[in-house]
Amino acid sequence: MNEQTKDDLEKLENPFEDEEIARQWINSVENEKGMIRDNDIYPKLENWTKTFKPKVILDIGSGQGICADHVQSGEVRYLGVEPSPVLVERAKELYTKENRDFMVGNAYALPIAAGSVDMAFSVNVWFHLDDLDTPSKELSRVLERGGKFLIITANPKTYDLWRSMYFDATEDKKKIDGKVNVPINPMSRNIFYKHTLEEIEAQLTGNGLVISGEEEFGSVFPFRDRPVFICITGHKK
Repeated sequence: MNEQTKDDLEKLENPFEDEEIARQWINSVENEKGMIRDNDIYPKLENWTKTFKPKVILDIGSGQGICADHVQSGEVRYLGVEPSPVLVERAKELYTKENRDFMVGNAYALPIAAGSVDMAFSVNVWFHLDDLDTPSKELSRVLERGGKFLIITANPKTYDLWRSMYFDATEDKKKIDGKVNVPINPMSRNIFYKHTLEEIEAQLTGNGLVISGEEEFGSVFPFRDRPVFICITGHKK
């Protein structure tokens, strides 16, 4: 685990800050073709941005930058915030384009000026967060009045399916912590917080955000009738 001890890694809420785990993630995402991201997630992001035509769009938890190409077109400015320096460097290496910036930061303290973006989104980040109040507050802070948001996260109705992907894991009422099978290669550690939909909604609306839509989507074999994601959209008051 690089220069970090096992104890040091276990203190991290975001294991992606560990270089080895970040590289496992890079290999998985970059070699995942024709699966749930291509078929469900990226088209949803593309349709959303085309509908509202942003000037400045923020990606909270941008990983190695792959969503940038799906939401940025024309003169749109894209900002990607990611806690892992390894993933930020990979994003800068792969996704070079004008009006595009990747930076180290996290959902609890976004390095973005207040009211400076008109659209913000997050893909598969909310279930990695213990505290949802602070990132909801930060999301509201950086959006201009009327600015749009989109959050894709694990569907609370199918947490049992998410749990089935974990092994060598510890679990309590609040979280799952352990190794996880993701497409292409397993990851040595991941943390999954089991927030209810009501908890997610309450933190968003309690911070000046209006929810306009919720859509369950995305299926995995053999559970074709059980959508594993939920997409929550809305705007700042």
